[in-house]
Amino acid sequence: MKTKNKDFYRCPFDNSKLLLVDEEIKGSDVVQGKLVSENNNEYTINNGIPDFTWPKELSELDEHERKIYEELAKEYDKFASIPFNTFKSNEYDVRENIAERLNINENSKVLEIGCGDGRGAEHIAKRLGSSGEFYLQELSPSFMRNAIKRLAKYEDKIDLNFSIASAMHLSFPDNYFDAAHHFGGLSTFSDVERCLKEMVRVVRPGGKIVVGDESMGLWLRETEFGKIMMNSNPLLKYEIPFSDLPKEVRNVKVEWIMMGAYFVLEFEVGEGEPVANYHVPIPSKRGGNHWIRYYGNLEGVKDETKELAHKAIQKNGKSMHDWLDELVKQAALKELED
Repeated sequence: MKTKNKDFYRCPFDNSKLLLVDEEIKGSDVVQGKLVSENNNEYTINNGIPDFTWPKELSELDEHERKIYEELAKEYDKFASIPFNTFKSNEYDVRENIAERLNINENSKVLEIGCGDGRGAEHIAKRLGSSGEFYLQELSPSFMRNAIKRLAKYEDKIDLNFSIASAMHLSFPDNYFDAAHHFGGLSTFSDVERCLKEMVRVVRPGGKIVVGDESMGLWLRETEFGKIMMNSNPLLKYEIPFSDLPKEVRNVKVEWIMMGAYFVLEFEVGEGEPVANYHVPIPSKRGGNHWIRYYGNLEGVKDETKELAHKAIQKNGKSMHDWLDELVKQAALKELED
């Protein structure tokens, strides 16, 4: 961990500031030490890599996945190209296309969660300059070590930062990054909704988030192609988590790639939920506006009264809203005067 980051990271539990203690510093790096939160949660730094794993005891699913990836890291080169070869796709082109969607430049601050062994990270790193910042998070220490080795050639060119952490509990301040990215493991996360919410939290309004993973296109699931591939890899049955998207997302786009077996979901980060112009007048027989139609409802009337009301507005030429609003207001004022 770079010494410049001693005040940067946040507690993944409560987002509070962290205090560096018991540190061993060599040059500009903290090689050993602890980061302690205001609630006395401790996060160790070993060989320069902070470990922000939270909760300390992972869920059964997350712990299971970490063990799988710890084993897989030993021989990942055997398996990494299989999906691309299976679906007749060029890995370099796929990763380039995904990195391009982030809309970053040499000055951008970028986060990649679940970075694996850094294969995708290379396509981001080469887009950054000396004034850019690249933070990489991974739950598997073995995969993280492989990523550090892979990206070593960029150490003197860009600001690289690595940490061990859960994708559902990020250790970064709010609204810091210009872009965030993940590809290839979303379906294995124990809480995708929380993961996406965390990504939105740490990316500034107007920033870009791009995620992708296995998900056989719905139109392909009953084909021989779909059945064969989902039988071989059950993760292809995963469905795009649209319902898990936070209310802050804007301009959502999805594209199926790799013969329709993988998806890429991209969106911009907004502030809060969207707010429309609810008060645009609607020139119809019903009248009113969006806000009035939702919040302006009164108790209902009998069918015969409703039928008479419709006949009345046909005669007077007013909208139902204008006529009823006028009548109710007059009646209410008269009642209050008496």
